[in-house]
Amino acid sequence: MKKIFYFIILSLIISSCNEKDESDAIIIAKTINPKEYYKAGETIIFEIESFANKGIINSIDINTITSYGITSLLDTIIDNEETNFLFQYNVPQYDADTLNVQFKFKVNCSTGKSSEMTKTHYILGDIYLNPAEYTMFASYKNEKNGFSISRNEIIDCETTDSTYIDLYDYSNDSTMILSREWRSMTGLQFARFNDFDFENANYSSVTNAYSNSNKMSKLLNVNNEDIILVGKENALGVIKVINVFDETDPMQDRYYFVFKGLN
Repeated sequence: MKKIFYFIILSLIISSCNEKDESDAIIIAKTINPKEYYKAGETIIFEIESFANKGIINSIDINTITSYGITSLLDTIIDNEETNFLFQYNVPQYDADTLNVQFKFKVNCSTGKSSEMTKTHYILGDIYLNPAEYTMFASYKNEKNGFSISRNEIIDCETTDSTYIDLYDYSNDSTMILSREWRSMTGLQFARFNDFDFENANYSSVTNAYSNSNKMSKLLNVNNEDIILVGKENALGVIKVINVFDETDPMQDRYYFVFKGLN
């Protein structure tokens, strides 16, 4: 009796494994670079795989569905039994703080039937950037004389790996005269833009201003109220210099600034 029971169970398992999806066509979308959320200007990459069980694939449609409505991203003719390709979605700027974006992937078969699947990703909207205050001393103080954007902190250039020294004061240690010159050991670029709206800085305003600015590998004559866009290939943030302290005691020479980072 036990043998008969096990034989029935095994038969059911084999039958289940041999069953094919009865849909005329199948579409599968995988996110290649998954993240908890994405920001404007970033790219979401999907790998699209589709095949026909009957007939051929006529076309594939991709749409986004948000509270703003439905947007068509792709409507392409395939005319093949199967296809595999990458699709890149450039995240636009949204006014909302966060937004759920539903991606609908649909395959249309020559039999007249279709199949679809959906994926949801979260978009971080155009919120104001949070400010943080820092005091960076002149190079000859040999402590607290550099700034690391990746760490979001003031650093000691003498004891910190150069890969983290995004910004430092470039003064002559022997003369102890404040140069008001900033340089970088990480390839950081500077763009002075004193008309930039620092108070209302957000992701899009910083990235747009940086991409359209004249960038320099070093910044000369740093002064009070200077607004400085910083980045590398892409923008990383914006600095507002509150005060440059050129003191009688050179050990107290320092820069006091506010930084708004994109990360």
